[in-house]
Amino acid sequence: MTGSELPVGEDDLSALVDGRLTPERAATVEAYLAARPEEAARIQADRAIRAALRERLAPKAGEPVPARLRAAAVIAERRRIRRGRLRQALAACLVLLAGGTGGWFARDLSERFWGIPARPAPLPQEALAAHRIYTVEVVHPVEVKADQGAHLAQWLSKRLGRRLAIPDLEGVGFRLIGGRLLPAGRSDVAAQLMYGAQDGSRLTLYVRCGEAGRWDLRVTKQGEFASATWATGGYGYALSGALDPDRLMMVARAALSEMTGGG
Repeated sequence: MTGSELPVGEDDLSALVDGRLTPERAATVEAYLAARPEEAARIQADRAIRAALRERLAPKAGEPVPARLRAAAVIAERRRIRRGRLRQALAACLVLLAGGTGGWFARDLSERFWGIPARPAPLPQEALAAHRIYTVEVVHPVEVKADQGAHLAQWLSKRLGRRLAIPDLEGVGFRLIGGRLLPAGRSDVAAQLMYGAQDGSRLTLYVRCGEAGRWDLRVTKQGEFASATWATGGYGYALSGALDPDRLMMVARAALSEMTGGG
């Protein structure tokens, strides 16, 4: 079937108005309109509007193209928009990552490398992410071991900006293994203390500065793990482990008592 034999459609009519048809196809469409006065009148009106616009805009044709419409400017704007969308997509991915073991790392990555301000992750979520990462370590579970207890307390206190009392939890079955520093947002840091029981289970006490608000002890479950959290004085605390909530709450009360001088 040749081009002139194809049925005439709306695309042909629009192309006729725009002057985009081949002479052969234009003749076919004109013959089609000759047999259809109403459609011919509509197309004639469209042609008149187009001609009027062309005449009215003719003086503009000789003017220089505005800077914002030049090719280089348009390309730069499109790149800027794409970068913004990429950052939004990355931010969405980081939200998902924050639910897993990469939560605190993803937040730090977003700020350091992409300039995306990240809201602090919920304390239990961040503490449990760090707990999962480091409690499986055998050779290097901590940066400073418990046999350097005085140095550990001094080091963490200095970095947190306040005196950190390291709780003794041997009375509830957990011996201190040691501790480490972790990133917590753009400028804040967190401390993680790790404890171990005779059966091999481990607990971590996560202390984060820059915590807004104050709340009493409460437990959050996340799969097989749970985290008992509290906040006071601009600091958040989270005791995390694979314990049942009642036992975890008991150990958390012991830790809180030790840290506040009530033990």
